[in-house]
Amino acid sequence: MPLNVEDMFPNVNMGLSNIGFFFGAGTSKEAGYPLTEDLTKKVINRLNDEEQDVLKKLLETENIHYSFKNGNPDIEIISDLIYKHKLSGSLDNSINIEKSLRDHIVQELISINNPNLKNHIKFLKALKTLMHSRAESIRIFTTNYDLLFETAAMEAKIPIFNGFEGSLTRYFDIERIDLKYGTIDNKGFQEYREPNIKLIKLHGSISWFRKGEKIYETCDYESFTNEVRSMILPRKQKVIDTLEYPYDKLFRYAAQTMGHQCKYILSCGYSFRDQHINDQLIIPKLREGKIRFMALFGQEPENIEKFKQFKSFNYLTEDKIFIDGNEIDETSDLWKFSQFVNMIANEAGI
Repeated sequence: MPLNVEDMFPNVNMGLSNIGFFFGAGTSKEAGYPLTEDLTKKVINRLNDEEQDVLKKLLETENIHYSFKNGNPDIEIISDLIYKHKLSGSLDNSINIEKSLRDHIVQELISINNPNLKNHIKFLKALKTLMHSRAESIRIFTTNYDLLFETAAMEAKIPIFNGFEGSLTRYFDIERIDLKYGTIDNKGFQEYREPNIKLIKLHGSISWFRKGEKIYETCDYESFTNEVRSMILPRKQKVIDTLEYPYDKLFRYAAQTMGHQCKYILSCGYSFRDQHINDQLIIPKLREGKIRFMALFGQEPENIEKFKQFKSFNYLTEDKIFIDGNEIDETSDLWKFSQFVNMIANEAGI
């Protein structure tokens, strides 16, 4: 029996205020952005010969088979390896390959001039309709660097708050995510009562920059080629990165929100490969019984058994549904972001 919106969000008829979403790279694929394998091939191809030679030597030192044209090993393993040798001091400091990887990732994302925003706009419009003009906040947690949700929010005409304040160049302040906006009249402060999105970008963004101890965001991000981007590189061992500003603030906010404002969470396009997210955010809330989690996968991830032990964890793949501890053979394409969006849009009647 196919899943419906009520299976994923049992409280949907009472509103969306306790609902949150966790989106990974898979939700950007249909918009034109590469997944890990393709991103690896494109980024490695951008490295100069000297940088590629350094990388090859590191891989050979670790006895890791590589085929850059096939995207093997992927960029997460490569980033982990570079970080390991950087800490040990065995990496040639004259070649900042870590910075090159970051810069080339940005260039690959920027090179996608006209991403397909159809699904993201449709998704936000559907949420807005389902909120029936109520002053509800939907929280979207994402590991993506792209600006699809920010741009789609403009088209869908729904306010989006991501922790920055300002006009052309904005400064980061985590408390701005929950700032209340309104007007003052003879009755005092009157809060704007409208649906809105709280966007928590756990790994940073191509539009975020670091200047000393401060983090800024600019709409003219393509021109800031020489500035330091505030982005966590794709790697499995990201826990150290999350201890630094602004990611410590973002993860603390996410931990405080999940299980409180967000009790029903759905993930799409997220591979569950990020151990720090699993260990710091998802598993503790499942263990405490504070969230009900529904994950949409094409294929089961390798570590799925770690999550299946929790009664409130459910998931769907292209050929099965695991819900409330029961496994059912059922073909589905809901793991594709476009199909999930269509289901939400149908529920909203758009």
